[in-house]
Amino acid sequence: MLFKLSLKPIIFLIILILFITAIFILFQNQELLSFKFILQNYINLKKVISTQFLYYYLLFFLIYFSISVLSLPVAGLLSLLIGALFGFIPGILLTSFASSLGALVSFLIARYLFKSFIEQKFSKALNKINKGIEENGLIYLFFVRMTPIFPFFLINLVFSVTKISPLSFYWVSQLGMLFGTALFINAGTQISNINSTQDIFNKYVIISLILIAIMPILIKKIINFIKGKKNERVSQIK
Repeated sequence: MLFKLSLKPIIFLIILILFITAIFILFQNQELLSFKFILQNYINLKKVISTQFLYYYLLFFLIYFSISVLSLPVAGLLSLLIGALFGFIPGILLTSFASSLGALVSFLIARYLFKSFIEQKFSKALNKINKGIEENGLIYLFFVRMTPIFPFFLINLVFSVTKISPLSFYWVSQLGMLFGTALFINAGTQISNINSTQDIFNKYVIISLILIAIMPILIKKIINFIKGKKNERVSQIK
């Protein structure tokens, strides 16, 4: 028991050091995480990657996983770069599993280290989420994951103190984020068709970004329609 109590501050300190280090590295190399850099260098990067594809694939997996665990605000841009460098299917596999596993680790860290703090800090949001889970089950988490307006880190934190199991959180998160992931990766693959900054907003990139925005709304309407039909059948039976 004493060992467990003494372990929490150590883990917290390690996470804090990693987070500060990551922020410092990002700040020092912010030009590497710009769309301009991707446009100017992705061809050369692609040539380098082709020489040791598996090595760089695993390297980008670890980078994306780390970013997901620490919830750093560069995941979208990195998804575009991964799509440009690795292609559609390999890019989806890399990003989907790295982001989902990162979310799971973030979820577990929050549940183990910050449960009491989260329950106090986000009590209103937690009440709403518990109600949503009670009424809709895992579909509620699926919809939240589909909606890009909810911050990635906030979902991990708040759901960590619900009754949802880690396994359920993982696979529902992976399914919920899959469509958005595919659209970002697809937008990244279109970088190969961009020859100038004027071509950035070509129709394929615009369509992909629009779909990311409207897809959660469509999913919600479909779910509500199905629930409505189910309620009608129950009423008819009664």
